[in-house]
Amino acid sequence: MNFMERSERVFTTSRQDAWWAETIVSATVFILAIIYSLIRAIEGKFFEWGPYISPIYSIPFGTAWISPAIFTLWVPAGYRITCYFCRRVYYRSIFMDPPACAVREPKREYKGESAFPYILLNIHRYFLYLVIIFVFIHWYHALSSIFMWGENRSFGFGIGLGSVFIILDTVLLTLYVLSCHSLRYVFGGKEGFLGPTRYKIWEFLSRLNENHGFFFWASLLSVVVADLYVRLVASGTINDIRIF
Repeated sequence: MNFMERSERVFTTSRQDAWWAETIVSATVFILAIIYSLIRAIEGKFFEWGPYISPIYSIPFGTAWISPAIFTLWVPAGYRITCYFCRRVYYRSIFMDPPACAVREPKREYKGESAFPYILLNIHRYFLYLVIIFVFIHWYHALSSIFMWGENRSFGFGIGLGSVFIILDTVLLTLYVLSCHSLRYVFGGKEGFLGPTRYKIWEFLSRLNENHGFFFWASLLSVVVADLYVRLVASGTINDIRIF
């Protein structure tokens, strides 16, 4: 059986819509975001300017031979890779398992996520606890982009276009984490009865969870946009646009 015959058999479907469009777009955006983040992490410079700190360099410290991003990027990266929605993205768009609903996938013995290496994805909850710490760090940098315009990052109010990008990225990251399936389970899983306060929290997280996929993509793109802007300003390629 040649490749074309096998491809026709694998991707057989009765669907009449362009089901492949989402798969191609998802794979393209996801892979490009990973490549960009890796390049920036290895670059190890142009991540700080005035009150701005790139979200890829959340904790800006390192050594002369190791980029600061190496010490911090593994937490948000691990959180995203093990994320339930993210698994859906790369299972479909990269592993073609399946490429879309009601589309035939490559035949293989399916073991779910009970076998190595997929069983490692079950550590998602622990990455959730770690990334919550990073949310607070991001909020510190977001507020710093407004209140640290003084000399040597001392107190001074100001808002630049970079402030807007950094704050937007922080808000989207916060919503992405709050809408997490595991966080919702922490507050409401395995419980037959929830107290009024805990129930309200669970209900709020459940509403956010409905848009978890949107927050995943939006926060992924906002990281790239915020970092790119900081890099361009820090490298002198462009001047920061001061709003206030």
